[in-house]
Amino acid sequence: MKTSVKYGIFFALLWIIVVLCAFLTGHSVDFFLISEILSLLLLVGAIFLGLFMTKKEKGYEKVNALEDFKVAMQSGIVFTIVVTGFIYVYHNQIDPSVKQTFIDQRTEALHAEYPDEASFIELQAIDPKWESFSYDDFIENQEDQATSFIGPFFTSFFHLMVLFMFSLFYSFFVMLVIRKIILRQ
Repeated sequence: MKTSVKYGIFFALLWIIVVLCAFLTGHSVDFFLISEILSLLLLVGAIFLGLFMTKKEKGYEKVNALEDFKVAMQSGIVFTIVVTGFIYVYHNQIDPSVKQTFIDQRTEALHAEYPDEASFIELQAIDPKWESFSYDDFIENQEDQATSFIGPFFTSFFHLMVLFMFSLFYSFFVMLVIRKIILRQ
């Protein structure tokens, strides 16, 4: 197995262990945002160590920048795929309480913003999109949107896209740092 892939898997498993520890201690809802930031930090670590250790393994030989970028992306993509797969399973099977907490918060905010028909009539005056809806239809529509938006598939798909974009950025950045600052190539 390639060194860069090993580091991608290692850091993804490290993140999974931390998230499961938070779940087992009962802090999964509170830890959700912290785990997102932690996943980005671990992604940088996976990319950096994957590229650096691969270069060390090959005797710091000079290769073109595209080869280094490719090695860095290997760590990032492996990390992204493993974490995204776990996120889907976690939110769908292991702990749906995180998802339900966010849905409940969105529903409460919706009812606080539109507590009665009068506030909905004001919305209809501002936004003609809602003119054909009754108050109950509007509330039901908004609750359905929150449920589908916060569902496990959309959450994991969103993580996939975000982690992929950060993998691209971090791979390029780490490649430049290792090549220009650390190894001075």
